[in-house]
Amino acid sequence: MQQFSCETLADLTVPGPATGRLAVLALYGATDAATGPVLAAAFAAHGSAQLVVDLSGLHRLDLACAEVLHACAEAAAAHGRPLRLVACAPEAAALLARTRAGRTGPELYRSVADALAAALAVAAALPGPAAAAPYLRTDAVELRHALHTQALTGRAQGMLMERYGLRDADTADALLEGVARRHGLRPVHLASAFVRQTAPRPGHVRFPGHPRPAEPAVGFARPAGHRPPSLSAFLDALRDAVCAITHADMADVQLIDAGDHTLRLESHRGLPADFVRFFAVVDDVCSACGQAARKGERVVVDDVATAPEYDEPSRAVMLAAHSRSLQCTPIPGPDDRPQGMFSTLHTGPGHAYTEAEFGALDTAAREAGPWLDWYRATTVTDALEDLHRAAQLR
Repeated sequence: MQQFSCETLADLTVPGPATGRLAVLALYGATDAATGPVLAAAFAAHGSAQLVVDLSGLHRLDLACAEVLHACAEAAAAHGRPLRLVACAPEAAALLARTRAGRTGPELYRSVADALAAALAVAAALPGPAAAAPYLRTDAVELRHALHTQALTGRAQGMLMERYGLRDADTADALLEGVARRHGLRPVHLASAFVRQTAPRPGHVRFPGHPRPAEPAVGFARPAGHRPPSLSAFLDALRDAVCAITHADMADVQLIDAGDHTLRLESHRGLPADFVRFFAVVDDVCSACGQAARKGERVVVDDVATAPEYDEPSRAVMLAAHSRSLQCTPIPGPDDRPQGMFSTLHTGPGHAYTEAEFGALDTAAREAGPWLDWYRATTVTDALEDLHRAAQLR
C-alpha cells in the first residue's frame, strides 16, 4: 500500500471583492500515528488560506489524523474559513463524527467542484452560490475548472504512483503527458478516464470488455483516407457544417466536462479574442448555451440585448462581438444527457431559422453524439492501455 503523502495541487489568489488565498490539497495512502504531525505541518504551511482537501486517494484515516482535521477545522472556523473535505469515505466520515465532541467539524463535499463553488461564494463575500453567479461566470468559473483539473490530474498521479510503484509525482505526470500526446488527448482527459477505469488483470495489457466498434457514419466529417479524423478536426468539421446550415459567419462548439459540469470552448469561428477568453469555460447559468445544457434542449435567442438567459457581463461580451441572435443545440450523450453544444450566432436580432435548418441541426447533433461516444470508447481506451504498458516498464 502506498505510504502516506500530502500533495499541494493548487495555491493561489481567489477572485472577488473579499480576496484571499485558496489551497487545494490531496491526501494519498493510509495514515497512522506518525502521520499526524506531517499532516498538521502541511496544513500550517498554508497559513490563512482556505483549504479544500481531496481525500479520494486516502485508503484509511486513523484517530490521530482525525484529531488533526478537527483541530484544523476548529481553528479555521474561528477565522471564518471552514475546512472543506472532498470524497470522504463512509468509514472516515463515521470516525470524524464520533470524535467531533461538540467541536466545529470540517464540511464534507461530494466533489472538488462542489467544495470550490462553496469556497468561491464565501470569497466573494456574498450570501450564497446564486448571488455569486457574476464571479462564478467569469474568473471564478475558470478558476474552479482549473482547480478541478489540477485535482483530477493529481489524483491520477497518486494512483499511478501507488499502482505501478512510480517514484514520484513528476514521473507520473511525465507519463500522463507523453501518452496523452501520442494519442492526441489532453492530459486531463486521460487522467479522468484513468481514475474511473479498473486496471487490467495482472499479466494482461488490454482492458476487459473492450471490443473494437466500427466508426459511426457522419455526413459532415469525411476521414482523410482511411484514418478517422482527430477530435479537433471533427469538432471543426461540425462547426463548419452548422455554419453552412444556418448561413452563419460565427459559431462555436463546446464539450461538457463530466467532472464539474462546465462547458469548455473547443472550436470557434468568426469570434473575437475577448469572446473566446470570456467563454473559454462557463457554467450552466447566465448564458444561452448554459441554459440549453441544463435543460437538454435547444435554446433560441431572438435578441441578446434583452434576453433573460444572460447576465450583464455575458451580455456585454456578446454584444461586443456583434452577436444579437443565436441558437444553441445540445449534442446528445450517454443516458440522454448532453455531452456538448454547438451554437450559431448572427449579427442582427430576430434571425429566423427555418424548420429545414432545425432539422439539419438535429441531424448533425444526432451524428456527433455517437461519434464522440465511439471516440471515447476507442481512442481513450487505447491510450489507457498504452499508459498501462508504459507504466509497467518504469
